[in-house]
Amino acid sequence: MKLKQIYCLFAGFFALGAGAQNEFDALRYSTIGAGGTARSLGMAGSFSAIGPDASALFINPACIGSFRRSEFNFGFQFQNTANNATYLGSEIRDSRLNFNIPSFNLVGASIKYDASGKPKKTGLAAICYGFGVNRLATFNGRISFDALNKQSSVSDFLAEQATNENVGPMDLYFGGLARIAYDAGAIDNILGTNSYVSNYTDSVRNCNQSGEVLSSGAIYENQFTGGLNFSNRFYVGLGLFYSGLRYSENLSILEEDLRPNSGDMKTLDYQFKFSDRGRSVGARFGLLVKVTDQMRLSASVHTPRTFSLTSEYGYSVGITADPNAIFSPPAPQYNDPLNSYKYKVTTPARYNMGVGFVVSKIMLLNAEFDFYNYGSARLSADDVTSFNKENSAIRRNYRNVTNARIGAEFNFPNPDNKDQAYRVRMGFSSQPSAFGTRVSGLDPILKKGNNTLACGFGFRDKDYYLDISLSHNMASGYFAPYVTGSPLFPASSITNRRNRTILSFTLGLNLN
Repeated sequence: MKLKQIYCLFAGFFALGAGAQNEFDALRYSTIGAGGTARSLGMAGSFSAIGPDASALFINPACIGSFRRSEFNFGFQFQNTANNATYLGSEIRDSRLNFNIPSFNLVGASIKYDASGKPKKTGLAAICYGFGVNRLATFNGRISFDALNKQSSVSDFLAEQATNENVGPMDLYFGGLARIAYDAGAIDNILGTNSYVSNYTDSVRNCNQSGEVLSSGAIYENQFTGGLNFSNRFYVGLGLFYSGLRYSENLSILEEDLRPNSGDMKTLDYQFKFSDRGRSVGARFGLLVKVTDQMRLSASVHTPRTFSLTSEYGYSVGITADPNAIFSPPAPQYNDPLNSYKYKVTTPARYNMGVGFVVSKIMLLNAEFDFYNYGSARLSADDVTSFNKENSAIRRNYRNVTNARIGAEFNFPNPDNKDQAYRVRMGFSSQPSAFGTRVSGLDPILKKGNNTLACGFGFRDKDYYLDISLSHNMASGYFAPYVTGSPLFPASSITNRRNRTILSFTLGLNLN
């Protein structure tokens, strides 16, 4: 593992402790899923060329034109996120179960009739409209770690943060991490200089580090959709959306010095809290063409979304002394209130193309592709802050990807009731790694994408329907509790393999 090269590329990228906005924010908020109803999730989110499912409107709003009846649906979901984290050769598996509301939707269909009172087959055949809420991304998870570290201490990272400010102790930024660490007694000033060192009295490191990273939040989207149906062959649609984002992350590390009779620090408790809240607006435009009764083609464009975000972040540092120490440690230090900062993240535009096949009333098959340039994401702020360094890193380290989803549904009519049917679904989706070859070549785990296997079951009646889906998502990544630039005290990263299992339910009602 070429950690030195990784840290050079991502100094601060993998670390939470700096508390600054960086290129990882752009990646986090640009990586979204399809979300939606249990029907579409049972097909791994692949539905954009088929038509009448409310989830499809968030990929291709033209699908709304294919509705022949008005309907309402809502869902609920259980997610279990399991993380296998390896830190300095020690592996810990931790999991977190969450409940959420993935979507609810209301769709209205106004069918046009000819002079004889029959639905029109040529010209404008229907005007459809709807409102829906969709959960696009989930950030819930917990990574735990516990390992012996003979390379570095959290205090080495804190000393480096203070040294980088290049000022004396009383001039350290009040409320910043360096000042908190100094006031807590975790670091000390080299007398007569603007440099700082760990409060360990020598360069020997033998610490047990245990902790966790607890994350939560989501991106929800509210969309108003309108669409037109021409001759039951050609459909156009427009979706106007408002997105709400919330994300929080809490890092805690308890470090215990295992050197016998050291006479300095015995434990160091470091915590970092961070949250983002914001919103964005945007639009989608879509086309759906029924080439034949069996084949459909779709295309849609999603505008970039610019999230206006408010960040809050803060730190806590406290130490205890070794029994042989000749000093009494100060009280723990922390932020109150939290620091705050406003900035913006612009995520890439999204282009989608799909092809669907409907075989009589027996089976449907859909394949679709998203074209997404992660390297076009941007950070910005209204103040004098420049994100040139971070935006340059985004262009340099991220790449174009093509996300693929394929799904199938099999229909089994009830022989005893023509108004009822049972449906079985399956699907697969693949989101390649956003890292370009310059980064992904450093370690195989950075080449790994985000893959999902899904299956589902549904029951349809004339007036209502119930869908259930089960999906399993696999992803990998790096995380560093802290980053140092010192060859004497090199930091280490956590390799994490995430498995997320999602059980979804959707109940729908036909309104006419």
